[in-house]
Amino acid sequence: MARNFSTQLAGQIGESLVVAELGRRGIVATAFSGNVPDIDLLAYRGGKTLHLQVKAWRKGAVSFDARRFLKISIDEQKQVVDGLVDELDFGLVYVFVNIGETAGMDRYFVLEQGVLGGLVRDGYESFLAKHSGVRPRNAATTHNSVTLAQLQDYEDNWALIEERL
Repeated sequence: MARNFSTQLAGQIGESLVVAELGRRGIVATAFSGNVPDIDLLAYRGGKTLHLQVKAWRKGAVSFDARRFLKISIDEQKQVVDGLVDELDFGLVYVFVNIGETAGMDRYFVLEQGVLGGLVRDGYESFLAKHSGVRPRNAATTHNSVTLAQLQDYEDNWALIEERL
């Protein structure tokens, strides 16, 4: 049975595309080999450094476990969002990369984790409201997706990184 590396390849491609784009903007960037929590890239310019989290995907939406961002309680089968997790680093910068079919068709979305947490919360609470707080297929799941529509206001928001550096 062949192993499917599509998720790993998307991550590798996304990180490489962000490193290249930052280079075009005069920012030195490098990817970490291995898994460093909350840091995929380190960006450097003018004596300042910034760590970045990169999330890349090809089709549909990018998926998360909502518990990474939200305090969620489950009573019987009903879920309730009790706010954002205390450990959330509101200033951590995320770069989302929607990988295009061919070179040049990629889309970038740059935002802070605090903003992302708000998007996740809005989307998750909206979904729960439609289903009276009970997840339809699995009451215990906290799977969540962030869509292009939710990210569109942050497309090509490279100024966020440039201002930090």
